Amino acid sequence: MKKIVIVILVLVARMACAAQPVPVPVKILSAEFGLFSTNDSGEQLFEPAQVVAHRVGQRYGWIIEVSSARRLSVREEYLLPNTTKPATDPLSESLSVPLQRRNQVSQRQLVPVEGRIYGEWAIGPNEPAGHRHLQVVIEDQVAASFEFDVK
Repeated sequence: MKKIVIVILVLVARMACAAQPVPVPVKILSAEFGLFSTNDSGEQLFEPAQVVAHRVGQRYGWIIEVSSARRLSVREEYLLPNTTKPATDPLSESLSVPLQRRNQVSQRQLVPVEGRIYGEWAIGPNEPAGHRHLQVVIEDQVAASFEFDVK
């Protein structure tokens, strides 16, 4: 009797695994980085760019064209330049590990609109100028990697 119960449990577990649809990999058709703005009639505009003005509120980000219409798991890894001052005390220097860059991660679910997903940021009041690296990961695969400067 015990053996029959185990066999049934194994069969049920296999059926449950088989019933899970295997997600189709997402194809990245194109990826662009640039500036977002709004014109006088309220229309959202995007202009490809490599330089973002170091002005509070300046909107920037990316547009990625994908081959999927389903909800996608999207993670952004945003690397900033190091703005910490080096330690001047020899004891502090031996106890701390200097950070080269700070990594901020954004995780969200996005549904493509007309085959595109969007990520938008804005320059904050205390955000330093400098070189940036923004990596976009879709469904656990690196979809795009952007290098740009905030000046």
